[in-house]
Amino acid sequence: MMGGTRIFVLKLKDLIRIGIFVLLGLALIILLLVLLVPRGRGAGAEPEAEYPSGRFIPGTYVSTIVLNDGPVQVRVTVSENEILMIYLTGMDDVQRTFYPLFEPTMRDLAEEVLRHQSAYIEPQTDYPVTTGILQDAVIAALRLAYSDCCCNTLE
Repeated sequence: MMGGTRIFVLKLKDLIRIGIFVLLGLALIILLLVLLVPRGRGAGAEPEAEYPSGRFIPGTYVSTIVLNDGPVQVRVTVSENEILMIYLTGMDDVQRTFYPLFEPTMRDLAEEVLRHQSAYIEPQTDYPVTTGILQDAVIAALRLAYSDCCCNTLE
């Protein structure tokens, strides 16, 4: 009969080699998870500090995005107590051709931000990358409106 006890002989050198490969594999998996798992405004992520009402310096504030080597401005107009208007300026025809989602996505995002009076929202969109870029620009402009330095305003 062939079903008897079998004895495997493993050399210490082979065990060490296997252990090193297992550790390298685990380190690679952990590294990939850290790099690929989204951070920031995810479902479980806490938003950055909310701006209390009555704390804005009234005016229009600008954050710039570079598209196709050209600047596009996200302008945010605020009063002392609320966000009044958000819009894009400076897009030329080439930028509109290469980035057709920016203007409609900005309109949708502006509507949501104005309704909630906060840039820290989870917008329902089919274009999360474009929305994220625009949302970051709105947040940057609101940071200027919230700061104590009056030199950031256009008006």
